[in-house]
This record gives sequence, C-alpha cells and structure tokens, in this order.
Amino acid sequence: MTNKTSVSVVRCESYNRDKVITAIGQTFDFFGGIQNIIKKGTRVLLKPNFIRESAPEDCTITHPMVIEAVAKKVLEMGATPIIGDSPAFGAISKIVRRAGLDRFAEEHGIEIIELDSPRRVKTKCGAKPFTLTVSGRALDVDAIINIPKLKAHGQLLYTAGVKNMYGCVSGKRKAWRHFQSSDDIEWYTEMLLANYQAVKPTFTVVDAIMAMEKHGPSGGIPKQVSLIFGGIDCIAIDRVVAEVINAQPSQSPLLKTAKAHNIGEQNLNNITILGESLSSAKIPDFILPKLVPIGFTTFRVMKSLAKHLWLKNFGKAVLFLLTLSLLLPMNAFSDSEANRLTNFPSQVASDDIIHVPTGQKVQFSDLTHFFNCASVLYVGETHANKAAHQVQLKIVKAYYEKFGNTIAIGMEMFTRPYQPFLDQWVAGEIDENKFLEETHWDAEWGYDYYLYKDILDFAREKKIPVIALNAPKAVVKMVSKNGLKDLSEEEKKQLPEIDTTDIFHRAYLERAIREHMADRTADLEKYNDVQNLWEEYMAQTIAEYLSSWEGKDKKFLAFAGNGHIIYDFGIPEKVFRRSHLPYYTIYPAEFHGDKPPPEHDLFLPEIPLEPADFVWVIPPLVEQKRIYLGVQLKRTTDNKLVIQEITPKSPAEKTGFMVGDIISSIDGNAVKGVPDLVHYLQTKKFGDTCIVEFERDGTKISYSVTLFEIEEE
Repeated sequence: MTNKTSVSVVRCESYNRDKVITAIGQTFDFFGGIQNIIKKGTRVLLKPNFIRESAPEDCTITHPMVIEAVAKKVLEMGATPIIGDSPAFGAISKIVRRAGLDRFAEEHGIEIIELDSPRRVKTKCGAKPFTLTVSGRALDVDAIINIPKLKAHGQLLYTAGVKNMYGCVSGKRKAWRHFQSSDDIEWYTEMLLANYQAVKPTFTVVDAIMAMEKHGPSGGIPKQVSLIFGGIDCIAIDRVVAEVINAQPSQSPLLKTAKAHNIGEQNLNNITILGESLSSAKIPDFILPKLVPIGFTTFRVMKSLAKHLWLKNFGKAVLFLLTLSLLLPMNAFSDSEANRLTNFPSQVASDDIIHVPTGQKVQFSDLTHFFNCASVLYVGETHANKAAHQVQLKIVKAYYEKFGNTIAIGMEMFTRPYQPFLDQWVAGEIDENKFLEETHWDAEWGYDYYLYKDILDFAREKKIPVIALNAPKAVVKMVSKNGLKDLSEEEKKQLPEIDTTDIFHRAYLERAIREHMADRTADLEKYNDVQNLWEEYMAQTIAEYLSSWEGKDKKFLAFAGNGHIIYDFGIPEKVFRRSHLPYYTIYPAEFHGDKPPPEHDLFLPEIPLEPADFVWVIPPLVEQKRIYLGVQLKRTTDNKLVIQEITPKSPAEKTGFMVGDIISSIDGNAVKGVPDLVHYLQTKKFGDTCIVEFERDGTKISYSVTLFEIEEE
C-alpha cells in the first residue's frame, strides 16, 4: 500500500459524470484501490462540505457528482455508504435536495443523516488535551471518507482536508466555539486539530475541480482548478493544496499550529506526489482572501442561530419567541454588537458594489463571475430613480454578452394580461406608441416610461423575451378590498398559493407603514395580504416560465422594487419555494453622502437576515421639474394627435394653441404619439424655445413656443 504521506493530484476538467468517475477511480488506484481503504460489509460515512443550502455551481458545497462517484466506489466494494454532515445553516435534507443528490441516494438506497447525537470525547492537539463534543453518529461508523471542497476562508486562508472534519461538530456548537475563541486564532486552530484527531478520516478526497477564491467559506468567486486531491494525512494534503494555490504555509494559521505541535507531514520532500506534478498543477493567480478575526460576537452567534433555525423550517412563532428570548436579555437589538453596519464599508461612493456577506467592495467584473452560478438574478430599483435603471441596463447588457439569447427579463411593471403586447414589442410587430397604448402604461404603472425605455429598447433590439410578472389590477383590487380571509372560493381560484406567515416579512411591512396609518392593525392585515399577493404572483410567474419549454435552462433577470427583494423574503424566497433554483440579489441603494446611514432599511437590527447578496450604491433621487407644453392630446382613428384640452397659464395657452389643433412635429421631429412629444421636451430647459408645427382647419401653421414652468394652482 502507498505510504500515508503520499498525496495524489489528479486532473479533472469538468463535472462530466464519466470524467469524475474516472478521476475518482485513479485517485483510489494510487493507494492500492478502494479495497485497501475500506472493508466489505462496513458502514462508511461520506463527509462532504454542506455548509448551507446552495447550488453546486456556487462552489459553496462539495459537488454532488464527486460524492456520487465516491459512493459508487464504496458500493462496488460491498460496503454501505452513508452521506452525513452538520450544516452551519439549515437542514441537510434541503441541502441534498437542492444539490439534486436526493434522487441518487434514493435510487441506491443510501441513507442521508444529520451529524447530531453529540457526544463528549477526550482528545489532544499534540500534547495539549481537549474535551470536545462531536457527533456520536460520526464516531459510530467503521470508516470515514472526507470529501471537502477547496475554498478560500476568511479566517483560515483556505479550507480543505482538516477543516472539513469540523462538520462533525453538531449544529450551532460550531458558532459557539468561534465565540469561545475570543479571537485567539492559536486556540481555535488547536481546537480544530484536536477535533481532527478525534474523528480522523480513513481517506480524504478534495473536490477542487471548481474551487472558490477571494472570499469564503461562502460568497466567494468560482475558480477553475481542474484537480482532485487524495490521501490519508490531511495535513499533507492541505500542505500540497497550499503549494498549488500559491499560499505560503506561514500564511495558514492551521498549518502553522500543526507544525508547532508536530502533527502530520508538511515537508514536501517527505510527501510523495502521485499523478500531476506540482509545477503543472499550480494555479498562480488563485486569489486568497484577506484574513479577518476568528471570533464571533454575541449578535453574530444569535443571528447565526436564528438563520439556522429558520432554514430548518422550525415553527415560525417558536423561532420568533426563541430569538426574542435570546436576544433581548443580551440587549442584542440595541448593543453595539448588533450594529448591522460593522460588516459594511464605513465610506461609500456612487457605483460602489458591496458584497454583503463579506463587506468587501468588488468591481463589476467580479460581480459578473457570479452570473454563472444563478438561475435567477434579482435586481431591485427605486422606481423613479434613473440611476437604478442604469444599473439594470448595465446588467442586462453584461448578461446578453455572456449568455446571448439564453436569457429572459421579468418586469414588475407589467401585469400578466399584457404579455401578448410585450411579445409583439420584442418581435418588432408594434411601434412604441401602440405598445404604450395597449399596455396602458400611464394608468397601470404611472412612472415615467423613459426611465425604462433603454431596457425595453435593448430587449427589442436583441430579441430578449420580456415577461410580465405582476398580478392583474382587478385581482389586486379584490384582495385590497376584502382581504384574503373573506374571499369566496371562486375568488380564491384566481390566486396563487400565498403564504403570509413570515414574521420577518411582516415586521418589515409593519415598520414601513407604522407612521402612515391610523388603524395600524386592520390596515396592516390588508397591506400584508396585498404585498404577499404581488410577490407570490410574480414568483409563480417566474417559476412557471422557467419550468416551461420556452423558459427551461434560461438565465432569468427579475426587475422589481427594492422592497420586493430585500432580505429575500419577498419574491426570491417565494420563487425558491417553488423551484429550488439558485439565485442572487442586487439592491441599488441610495445613500445621502458618503456614509451608510444606520436607519436605512438595509441595516434593520430587528431582522437577523442578510439584506441582499450585493448592494450597488447609486446617487439619491433628485426631483426635477418636468417640462410640459400644457396640452392633452388624443389620437384619432386616422392616427392624428388632436389637442383635447389646454392647461391654463401654460406655454401652449400663452402661445395661442387652440382645442382641435393637430400637432405634427416639433423642431422638425415628427410627433407620431404622445411619448415622442414628452420625450423631446425633456431634452430642453426652461427658457428654451421650440418650433411646433400643427394643422388648424386644414391650414398648416408653425408657432415658436417658449418653455417655462407651469405654476400649480
């Protein structure tokens, strides 16, 4: 059998099933085959990295194809594989389902377990004794095959073999040990090594086909590494990994502590490399993270606990009471530890993009790395702020450049009955005036069309499908009037499945209307009903489109108001409930000045959830007086624009226009519809003049019009 200080380095370019099976087979063959690692008839724990629910493409979890390939080798040996972990957030059943591993496990009769049943054990880091609590279920198996994911790690530089065994610590005890460490990195790494000695794996296979760089252990950037590492000594494996990703052993807190306690082998001269040479395997441009303190504050531990319970689907009321009982005695809502701004840059400028989980500013090029990982990208907006729509346009263009015609855009601004006219618009079958007329833009949405015009024009130019997301006005009016509880059975048939029980969502809505309604209780109920109707309807529209023949495998951009995507409990959570598709959220945020204000919706202490994946700083809305001629126009059956009404004391009245005049052009530009006139006028300034040509009683006339602000009476 190969010496235990051997490390295999096998090249594997993708997660293609056959390629992964071949690479895993080569890995075991370097060590004499699977029969030299496990015995027939034994129970073998496969310990992946399942930190939280995530799409495999995010590179947050061990890829299911690697787990499947290892499991098949175990089955071939006549042993019983068991897949188990203790996720930092959520339940393993949901993580496995989202990764698509549940079908494989069911087909092969493989048990999937949570590593619970904590048991106290005495262990050591070198000569230093520790008493730790680890999962009894991990201790009771015959062998463990450790299957970590290579990722950057903000506190340990990177994570591979040793750190993954920390997943044998049950539930939130992991966060508690961070809290216990008091930022003592030496104590923390000693504890990790003692934990590794207590549940030392029989063999380790590191999934580094796609790794995570720059940030971690979640929220980083996917990085192609194209390697699978294998071996028995996790210290030797981690040392070889460091060499490949260009990390100095002295930079790694874990390797430094292991060396100090003489644990494992780190001398490359004493490690036999099997397969790829280190020189050919090197990734010189792998981006390592900036290290941050290891300790967790009280608030972070409590926030982590609340998120963990929430994702495990504990009763909402129980969670709320538990969170309050834990947080309030600690003054967690008012103490400085609870300040949501501590993980956010202290100074920001327009167009800064902040990766919320890490608090790091990133470039737009960094943001585009995340596009591959998401089936749905939610981009919020402040409806009247042009800057938010410029963010959306930039993302649409980048999406199209990256994915071509495999994208679609969903827009809150359009209700479902108007989908045929969106289709005709994209196909070039109707002009802009007809499009706005048929979709009743002003009556249905009401915001300036020219805020959205560039996005819709780009979609038309590139033939990108635009999907009307919102609920019909009649349905919204019905729920607004009666509430959900008092609807008839026939009325309820018009609605999607609606869940109004999210306590954090409700708390957010209650805060939003607190100062605006006298009877807050009664109004809150209906407001909560309507808000959830909007979001459930839009979520159902997205989920149905992405499961349809025309939307299947498309990348979807969803544009909606910030309030519908913040904290994920609006549209994102409701789409995920229906589809389990991976997503990211981008929140365009208006800040006045260069300091994020603590009272902003992004930093609410009463909601222990991340507000978004990314915050994109935009300049605040500056109210601008719009320029009007002062006429109301009507299109006739023969497509003429006739003045129906003239505003008193307006430029049109002062110039001498009359009801019945037919507008034909302005400054030589043909006016085919109201939008043409409105849009052109916004290119002018108060005090400018323009030449308006029109027809009166069959005679063509032109007036020079001086534009001024119309006084409000």
